[in-house]
Amino acid sequence: MNSVSRWVRAAGRPWAPSLLFSLLALSSALANGPDDTKPRPTATKASASAIDQLFVDGLKQDKVKPSAEASDAEFLRRVYIDMLGRIPNIQEAGSFLESKDKGRKAKLISGLLTHPDFAKNFATEWSIVLLGRKNQGRDVDRAALLSWLRKQVAADRPWNEVAFDLIGASGSNKENGAVNFTMAHMEDGAINLTSITTRAFLGQQIQCTQCHDHPMPPNTWKQADFWSINAFYKGLRSERVMKPDATGAEVYAYTEVRDESTTDHATYEQRNALIGVAFPRYLDGTPLEKYGEVNRREQLARLITEKDRNQLARAFVNRVWGKFMGRGFVQPVDDFGPHNSPVHAEMLERLTEDFLASNFNVKELYRTVASSKAYALTSMTTKDNEKDETLFSHMALKPMTPEQLFDSLITATSAHKTAGGDFDAVRSRWLGQFTVTFANDEEGESSNFQGTIPQALMMMNGDLMDGATGGKAGSFLRDALDKSRTQRAPARFIVNRLYLAALGRYPTNSEVSNASAFLGTNPDSIAVVEDLFWSLLNCNEFVLNH
Repeated sequence: MNSVSRWVRAAGRPWAPSLLFSLLALSSALANGPDDTKPRPTATKASASAIDQLFVDGLKQDKVKPSAEASDAEFLRRVYIDMLGRIPNIQEAGSFLESKDKGRKAKLISGLLTHPDFAKNFATEWSIVLLGRKNQGRDVDRAALLSWLRKQVAADRPWNEVAFDLIGASGSNKENGAVNFTMAHMEDGAINLTSITTRAFLGQQIQCTQCHDHPMPPNTWKQADFWSINAFYKGLRSERVMKPDATGAEVYAYTEVRDESTTDHATYEQRNALIGVAFPRYLDGTPLEKYGEVNRREQLARLITEKDRNQLARAFVNRVWGKFMGRGFVQPVDDFGPHNSPVHAEMLERLTEDFLASNFNVKELYRTVASSKAYALTSMTTKDNEKDETLFSHMALKPMTPEQLFDSLITATSAHKTAGGDFDAVRSRWLGQFTVTFANDEEGESSNFQGTIPQALMMMNGDLMDGATGGKAGSFLRDALDKSRTQRAPARFIVNRLYLAALGRYPTNSEVSNASAFLGTNPDSIAVVEDLFWSLLNCNEFVLNH
């Protein structure tokens, strides 16, 4: 591999594919819902322009100059990863980069919003928010939740309706996938369910007040606040339903979640050793009326999605902005409060107002953020903004999630076609290997990987990489080699194809020259071409979403 290392170092890119550099960087980086019958307006050019102006004014106020606009190739790769959870394939990349259409970026964004992988990626990301990366509880059906989430996005349901159904879902966890969110966290008195509900939907962390009042001035949340929300779950019940199989034996069929009327209250131990009592009461002090006669969880869902709709919208906007930009206006994205002031506060409020005006239209929010000036900037810093880590004066370097990394490898290599059998089974097996190796200890959301050298080596030398770069029948590499034999300049053809597939761009003249010299007079040698492709797939430019 020494010859490969020499070649990649000669490429001269700011994130040039140096094997040692990429290894070190990878290891450290690595029902009855609300009645919404109103029309759903789309974001206007005026509102998008206003958001961009607020961004520019905010940078001027802080005396920070933005970086230049990203190149077409940089933007293309970034928006595919953020929208679809994968890099563009070679046909998608080539088509966009060769287009002369002045409106190609807007058309690209519109196309991605209607792509089947958009709903799939949204469902994947939110299943991690709601469940973590490992199923919570023995009967949690992640596949049913994923399917349910995909259907909501495909149907363009407003976010407040989706949130209502997730918070208040009941019935079979097989037939109603939304039930699995509640089911995953309802054990131990629904303590986890209490904290994750406010974090995921309101962006507010009250979990530390389970044991004491919030320690940070101005002491936003009290211990009673946590347990008053927990009291909404006192009527929550679940039952495993058994049914006979083909042999007549009773086997598990599904879990049913339901709410029963109750007059129960929550009790908790205070710091002074006395026992506190909490009845259902919302965070703003609103008590639950007729608390013995209503479905408490449904009422909590209504309070969050109707009474507190501004914070529901603000929390979703901040989470989406953080997904695209690498950090939210409020960071962490689920920690709103007086103790944590947002940056570009006027931008956050204008985006929230527009999201509310659109009737919680998820795709229009995604369109607005993806079309913004901030999102269009390059990740290359200047001497004027190299120290800025909060104002979005340049795009942040974002390590791919395990899911993005897996799907991007598959997109670049067609490795799944070399494994045979059902693709979903292949993905599940390989992705299980990735998440066990790469995910954080909590198996939940993660903004970066706590990687190690062995993990990086697994990425480089594991079974997945063998299938990806081994030139097996059906793989991208085998197809490229076969086609190169009909080309007048086979070495240049191979180099162009490898760069476009792996990095979503054409190589520079210097890269073509160095790579061609590396390939030598035998560009159809599978071993030589494999080394080159292997290097590109393991460089920082591939692993990082920039």
